Amino acid sequence: MDFPFDGDGQQEPLGAGGITARASQAALLELNALEREVASGQDLTQVLPDHENLSKVLDLRSLWGGPTLKRPPAGVSQQAKYWDTQTDLARRRIAQAIEDQLRHVANVSGQPVTVLGADGTLDERAAAFRSCIRRGLPVVSMSASGCLRGWLATRDPHATSLSILTYIPQHPLYAAMVTATTALLSDCSGSWRLTADGWQAMTGEPLVAEPAPGYIVLPRDLEHLAPGLRKHYEEPIFHNDTSSAIAQAVLGGAVPVAVHFTGHVLDSAIFPVAVGHGMIVRAANGELIEKPWDASRRLYKAITGEIAFGDEHVIARDMWAIHRATRVLTHARHPEERPHPIDGPLDPLDVFDSEDTFGFSPGGPVPDED
Repeated sequence: MDFPFDGDGQQEPLGAGGITARASQAALLELNALEREVASGQDLTQVLPDHENLSKVLDLRSLWGGPTLKRPPAGVSQQAKYWDTQTDLARRRIAQAIEDQLRHVANVSGQPVTVLGADGTLDERAAAFRSCIRRGLPVVSMSASGCLRGWLATRDPHATSLSILTYIPQHPLYAAMVTATTALLSDCSGSWRLTADGWQAMTGEPLVAEPAPGYIVLPRDLEHLAPGLRKHYEEPIFHNDTSSAIAQAVLGGAVPVAVHFTGHVLDSAIFPVAVGHGMIVRAANGELIEKPWDASRRLYKAITGEIAFGDEHVIARDMWAIHRATRVLTHARHPEERPHPIDGPLDPLDVFDSEDTFGFSPGGPVPDED
């Protein structure tokens, strides 16, 4: 399989790109294994040794041999608890698969890589990530956004995705997005997509298919705005995990624009990955980010606590799509208010008074000024 990154992890140590690629590839393989196990009805836990199997059976016999009132509850409550346990086990298995992969390869820092993702809350893992940066230690974070349990139960590829962030001292921050079907990677100099033939460099034009302007990807939390949005977008697409939907529909499909609720910074690898794949991002503070190194720098500053990352990003193929989406959303949320100055007219003849077009001429080119 093609591996277009410097080093092999043995004779030549891997850089940040190679480490991120190995980590995301291991995560994708583990997701595929989990999906096969659920589809075939297997338990996601590891096989127990014989002596532990016997003890489990004896424990069950003692539980059900007592008075009825003291027996454990059956039915839905136990099923829900079972899937909570399975979700935790799945997350731990993915993190362990990454750790196992990276344990056997050398990296340019000469130090072992810390893998975060199995234990602790998002804030605790972010603090651990910052600690590694301060001490000059290599670290990889794996974080599942959306609903991992929903993906295990439904196998819906839009239910969850994995954000992988890699810090190697003296190197830019690398980011990778892993869905149930593919992995996307980006840094300051390039972007790659994992296919059956290996890692494919995403270079040249066009990066993606010709845009279909009637579509927009949005978080499920904005579904109440659907009636107003449909005046401007025929097919608004709502998902609990917009990262997965953006990776598949925007970066790998024909949807021209998406709104991403960032949530936690460790869940936001889609932000630099999208910029690395040729998209433009409007940050929550109105800043427009078009260069991969700016995206990497902004995410690094957010992780280290130097800046606030914000709650919402708009990801689009071009400036026109950015302006249109932010105008439509502003009007849908606050129809009585005018938009932010960055969403003002694109040129002197672009008037905001048109409710349906938000200033964009529906009848061909705008006439020249007198």
